[in-house]
Amino acid sequence: MLLILCLILASCNGRKESQYVVSGTMKGVDTGMIYLQKMDSVSWVNVDSAVLKKSEFEFKGSVVVPEKYKLVVKGQHFSFPFFLENSDIKLVVHADSTGKIEVTGSATQDLFNQFVAKSDSMQEKMKILDQEYSKADSTGDTALVKKLEAQFDAIDRDIKDMIVNFAKAHGKSVVSPYLILQNSYRFELPELESIAVSFDTNINASMYAQAVKKRIGILKSVQIGQPAIEFTMNDTTGKPISLSSLKGKILLVDFWASWCGPCRAENPNVVKAYQAFHAKGFDVLGVSFDRDKAKWEKAIKADNLTWNHVSDLKYWGNAAGKLYGINSIPANVLLDRDQKIIGRNLKGEELMKKLTDLLGTPAKAAKKGKDSAKK
Repeated sequence: MLLILCLILASCNGRKESQYVVSGTMKGVDTGMIYLQKMDSVSWVNVDSAVLKKSEFEFKGSVVVPEKYKLVVKGQHFSFPFFLENSDIKLVVHADSTGKIEVTGSATQDLFNQFVAKSDSMQEKMKILDQEYSKADSTGDTALVKKLEAQFDAIDRDIKDMIVNFAKAHGKSVVSPYLILQNSYRFELPELESIAVSFDTNINASMYAQAVKKRIGILKSVQIGQPAIEFTMNDTTGKPISLSSLKGKILLVDFWASWCGPCRAENPNVVKAYQAFHAKGFDVLGVSFDRDKAKWEKAIKADNLTWNHVSDLKYWGNAAGKLYGINSIPANVLLDRDQKIIGRNLKGEELMKKLTDLLGTPAKAAKKGKDSAKK
């Protein structure tokens, strides 16, 4: 009798245990086409579509593990992300003005919402600090700028700790690797490895868990002591320059972009180091995350960056950046004469000290650069 009752309930429900049924109401849109999309390796792709009937829609299917999907209405600029899992999920989508989505029936979404609730107050503090910082910077109040930077860094550390603690406490959910992946720029190799061991084996199939594992592998390959990974990219004239062609010098591979404020603020420090040590065997290879060639060339000239520069003009898709696991700029790796990695993310006086240790006293005095940028 119990089995029969379960079968009847399942039949009425219209959903099998290993399937999802997503039904919802689109506020502000009565008719049209709605698409269910998921992220593949590089972009969002349509996996299903439905016709809106009196603002209502429905999708059926199955997923191996919960994953973030989104709804897109044809002709509308809003998109509505949510975590999809094999369950009965009800959506109320506000396409009229707010761009919000209300989700019930997804335990994964509920857990993600818990994290968002925890982080919102910290993000609000960051927003207020950013406004105060902009005002202080525009008026030249250096004392207040320094004070606000310290407060910003403190909140940023709190956010990082919150992410780590949340991920480790919920290792059975794909929300954990999702959050770590979204914030991977915050973590060096030892931190990522300590977080990844907390992930339950039941989420191994998750694209987020796999991506975290892949990033760990990339970071292992570019640690101090590892040989530099070869790449070839075109300079501003279209001439290909290989990393290995610069072998024999102490080489700073500098990842930057013309549109990156902290990069432009750090450039005077790199110029200072170049002027001080170039004659003693130090060189720089600039690798730009630009996509506008004219702006890239203009920044090189404006900042007096008189060394080799390369780019594939693919923005964050820069091929060399992917090889070296760069997802935050400015960033750099320092190579010895045999192109073994001997330093990472050296900036300002830290870079000058490292070069002094390697090459001795600077060949000539250099103009003082600006303080290292914070991002």
